[in-house]
Order: sequence, then structure tokens, then C-alpha cells
Amino acid sequence: MSVRLLLGSLTIAALAGTGASQAADYLRGAYAKDSLQRSDGIDWAGAYAGGYVGYSSAQMDASTLRGSLAREALPNSTYTDLLESTINLRKTNQAEAAFGGFAGVNTLWDDVVLGFEVDYTRSSFNSSTTAGPYGLSRVTGTVTETVTSTTTARARVREWSTLRGRVGWAAGYFMPYLTAGIAFGNIDGRTSTTGSWTRDDTSAPPPASGTFAGSLGRRGIAYGGTVGAGVDMNLFSNAFLRAEWQYIQFASGGLRPEVSINTARMGGGVKF
Repeated sequence: MSVRLLLGSLTIAALAGTGASQAADYLRGAYAKDSLQRSDGIDWAGAYAGGYVGYSSAQMDASTLRGSLAREALPNSTYTDLLESTINLRKTNQAEAAFGGFAGVNTLWDDVVLGFEVDYTRSSFNSSTTAGPYGLSRVTGTVTETVTSTTTARARVREWSTLRGRVGWAAGYFMPYLTAGIAFGNIDGRTSTTGSWTRDDTSAPPPASGTFAGSLGRRGIAYGGTVGAGVDMNLFSNAFLRAEWQYIQFASGGLRPEVSINTARMGGGVKF
């Protein structure tokens, strides 16, 4: 008897639940089924490619080459350290428009997006600076030594590329992300110095003098690191817009000025 009562109670509860559900659907109206099936989640996984335009600011810094340049111009000389002190190259900045393309692939782990991306950028940086003539003297007993120098540095950057890992957060139609990786740039960088030296010994005239010239440089691929941040905004199921900031630091290799590039860019892409 108790088993029949239990089965009857379960049947009544099931019928009541079905009726309540139908009543709720009736109150939702004609779009009740669609509202249950619709999902606002965006699938950020898969391969993609796109292009962008931007504005880049490049900084050239040749100050790290002072010692190497002095030793190149006056090797094994008592004037080398004096020459190094006269080399006073400052940082320079230049801003130019830039454009390029990117391609990558994303994997989706719940709300976390992990991916890998490669990009290529074209621009036309050609920065140079000249310092001098600067002179410096020192007196040791009856000897006065003087060095005067004029120094020039330049760097030309036409193109660069990066290989980066990405980590993002799938927040509906938006995906903010961070990037980090390695960079490659086609850079022609050079520094040179010219000048003269004199040695005046009051106990043994006449004074001695001479000239010097030295240069350092390298043209070709430079390597460096890059970090950045941005946000992708979904437009359609297979298209998105992007706003991004990217910073690149190229190493000098001991022969050319250091070059760093800040880029703000906007673009769009398609997903495959």
C-alpha cells in the first residue's frame, strides 16, 4: 500500500512540474524556445589573420657604445679614456606611420585564451644625431693632454617582425590580452668619431699632436624582445576588430645603437 502511495505521489509531482513549465513558457511568449537555446558565448578558438595601421615612435640610444668607439678610434692609447669622456651622444626619438599584418591561432580553456601569433610591420625610421666638437684636458705634473672629438650616430629601420605568445580572457564579445615574445628587425646602425689629440710637456717642448678616426656599425638582422597588450572585439562569427600597444627593444650587439619601438595600432581580422 505504501509503495502504491509513493508511486502515485511521484506521478502527481511530475505532472505538476510539467504543467508549471508549460505555464512559464506561455508567459514568456512566442520566443520562449529561442531564449533558452541562444548563447552569448563567443568562440575565440581557431586560426585567424588580419592587418593593421598604426603610429610608431622609435628611440635610438648610442650611449652604450662610448667605450667601444673610443677603443676603436684610439686603441692601446693613453688618450682612450679621455676620448671616451668626450663622447656625449644623446637619445633621439622619431615617430612615423606603420602598417602590417598578423596571423595566429588561439586555444580556449574555459574563459582563458592561450595563443601564438606572428606579425610583420613596415615603416621608415631614419634617425641620426651629432655631438661635438667636445674637448677635454687633464694635467699631470708638467704634461697637459687634450682630446677633442665629434661623434655621429644613426639608425635606419625599415621592417620588423615578432613571434609572440598570447594569454587572454574571453569576456563575451571582448577579449583583452597580454603578449610577450621575441622580435627581429632589419636595422642599419652606425656610430663614428673623429678628432685630434695634443700633448704639451712644458719641460720638453715642442708639443706633440695627432688625429684619429673610428667607427662601429652593423647592417642586417637585429634581435630583441617584445611585450604588449590589446583587446579584440568580435563583430561577426568570423570577424573581429583589434586595438593594441606593442613595445620592442632591440639589442645593439656591441656594434650599433640600441633601438626601441613603441607602436599603437588598430586593425581587423578574420577567423577560419
